[in-house]
Amino acid sequence: MIQLLNQKDPHTARCIVNVQRPAYEREAEIIQFQGIPQLNETAFDVMDSCETFIGWFEGEELAGIASFIHTAEKLTICRLAVHPVHFRKGIAMALLRYILMEKEAESFEVTTGAGNEPAKALYRKLGFSEVKQYEPEKGIVLSRLMLQAPRKVKVVSYQEEWKGEFSKEKKQLEALFQNEVLHIHHIGSTSIPGMSAKPIIDILIEVNDLGSAAGFEKGMKMLGYEPKGENGIPGRRFFQKGGRNRTHHVHLYESGHPDIRRHLAFRDYLISHPERAEEYAALKMKLAEMFPFNMAGYVECKNGWIKETERLAEQWERAGEDR
Repeated sequence: MIQLLNQKDPHTARCIVNVQRPAYEREAEIIQFQGIPQLNETAFDVMDSCETFIGWFEGEELAGIASFIHTAEKLTICRLAVHPVHFRKGIAMALLRYILMEKEAESFEVTTGAGNEPAKALYRKLGFSEVKQYEPEKGIVLSRLMLQAPRKVKVVSYQEEWKGEFSKEKKQLEALFQNEVLHIHHIGSTSIPGMSAKPIIDILIEVNDLGSAAGFEKGMKMLGYEPKGENGIPGRRFFQKGGRNRTHHVHLYESGHPDIRRHLAFRDYLISHPERAEEYAALKMKLAEMFPFNMAGYVECKNGWIKETERLAEQWERAGEDR
């Protein structure tokens, strides 16, 4: 279990020292350098630190710690240590994932010994890249690794307010497109009652003429949207809102485009088949845990399930038309 630590408390500070000292002794052996600052820190030094500390507990025992300094632009990981007794339990990875998931910054930075390959491999697994090696003093070469803030895969339980957020956005879009718009649909997982989803409202706008509607980019920008062109799907115009913390997607299609029917059939099929919807929600939750910082991996692993459900939805829709 991960908890925020109060390093100003003398007992907590001593526990931090008791974890980090043997951990950094191991690192000192790996990089052949005994001057790592944390090796010589006392509890008083830790208490004086301005860093934010978190810890992993095994029962009542503090087994691992991490600390960082956080600004709006950058989060610097200052230390990461696991007591050798608790090596190979995934504690260091869990602490890092907690920082990356819970803290917002434009970039994340960490420095470790250039020869500490186990630590560097751990950071690389989470997407860090080595940007610099330097020699702060004779006998030690350090590696600086950085990660540009990833788009996090966040799946949450269904929220009733998603309906209201769609309705509010629909009114603004209707006012913008006026006579060009034929229909505005709420699509995607947030449109399905009870469905766990990424908290992004997906909106499909069906228009008379895509060429004319594409001229509303300036108005979309004024509503906070970023135009993305076709964004990989011919015959579509895609807009996103919210920057790194996405809130809305708008998919603009000309009437008759096959994707309109595909999106609506998928939505309506899952609403009418709650057991299939529950299966999809469970899959998304599982994949969000597997790929917390890998949106491409998350999407790819959903693709097979989605394609099969689209096939079932098409059959179901046709059967309804024949009745």
